[in-house]
Amino acid sequence: MVVYASTSGDDWGAQYEENGIEEQGKTTMTTGRRWLLFMMSLFMLPSLSGCWNYSEVEEKSIVAGVAIDKNEQDGKLLLTAELFDTKGQMQQNQASFKIVSLSGGTMFEIVRNMISLTGKKLFWSHAKAIILSEEIAREGIIKVIDWYSRDTETRSDVYVFVSTEKNARSLFNLNSVSESIMSFELAQMMRDEHHVSTAPVVEIWDFIDKLETSGKYAIAPLIYIYEKAGQKNERVYGTAIFVKDKMVGKLSGEESRYLLFATNKVTGGVLAVDNEAGVPTYSLEVLTSRTELKPRWVNGRLQMKIHIVSHTNLDEVMTAEGFSTLENKKAIQKRAQDELQKNIVSVIHKLQHEYHADIFGYGEIIHQNMPRAWKKLKKDWEETFVDMDIDVTCKIIIDSSAKTSRSIKRGD
Repeated sequence: MVVYASTSGDDWGAQYEENGIEEQGKTTMTTGRRWLLFMMSLFMLPSLSGCWNYSEVEEKSIVAGVAIDKNEQDGKLLLTAELFDTKGQMQQNQASFKIVSLSGGTMFEIVRNMISLTGKKLFWSHAKAIILSEEIAREGIIKVIDWYSRDTETRSDVYVFVSTEKNARSLFNLNSVSESIMSFELAQMMRDEHHVSTAPVVEIWDFIDKLETSGKYAIAPLIYIYEKAGQKNERVYGTAIFVKDKMVGKLSGEESRYLLFATNKVTGGVLAVDNEAGVPTYSLEVLTSRTELKPRWVNGRLQMKIHIVSHTNLDEVMTAEGFSTLENKKAIQKRAQDELQKNIVSVIHKLQHEYHADIFGYGEIIHQNMPRAWKKLKKDWEETFVDMDIDVTCKIIIDSSAKTSRSIKRGD
């Protein structure tokens, strides 16, 4: 590019035009620009030839998920990796898999030494699941997830689970029966969990964030082998409770549903409602649910006000009488509200008095809404959480009765 500039200023430009060579200057500028672009292209060619750290997929073992146990023989960490292979996928329309296990003193040592078993370096970009054994979870999990969060090749959206089986790796053995990749199945189950709401959905970035944030406690879904009529399948149901980085207890799947209500994490699921005699008769499908949390001082005591509004459909009536009047509909809503309130209070009290674990994140809510008070409460928050008053109110709204407003009637 030719730049029209000179120490002599505007006089030079005027003289340029007076000499009648303005067109020549334009030609010179165009030629200079082309030459500069040509030179820049030469310098850019090496960078356009490919990624600087590119490597063939065939040169690596692709990790679908891992299970972490404690080796019974030497007490060291035992890592089991579920690997999948895309070779022959076009012909078979299905990826093959294999499972390899190796023990060692540290996670990175094991991961690197896996090359001696696979002949390839592990590739983590497609990993979907990390399954921790309960033994590892109770001893403390920072030692097994620090490497994962620190490594530049691992994903931050991988799902975290705690196994209730003796060995977490036993869950991977199920895919020899189902002929599918277990880690991918678990990922799909987590994506559909909002339809059930019996376990939390936890990715490792969120898990680590709660471990590091004051006023928050980590949780993870429980997974176990469900056997029925000789058929074994994996099932995600319930919640593992952590204080600091150690697992201290569990919630059942039903308790987990009320935990999710209390933390504004319910986006679906079913509420069973009893009739007046206490027999389960109605099923309400949760369409939407909103939980409002408000900390406040009442008579000098800290209280968390929890107000829940849920919109539902009446999807099942297990009686010929059904409901056809406004009074019956209100009665169902009232019983559903009372039952939901009772169960939420029960779960919160269990977390307060049995586990001393604020997995609801109430400490963080106080931090946001009452920053001055939090400065005083922060130091002894565990004790304060145990003594904190809880006020729960619930409102259940039945929006419709699905396709029909009447029940199936018995014939004479």
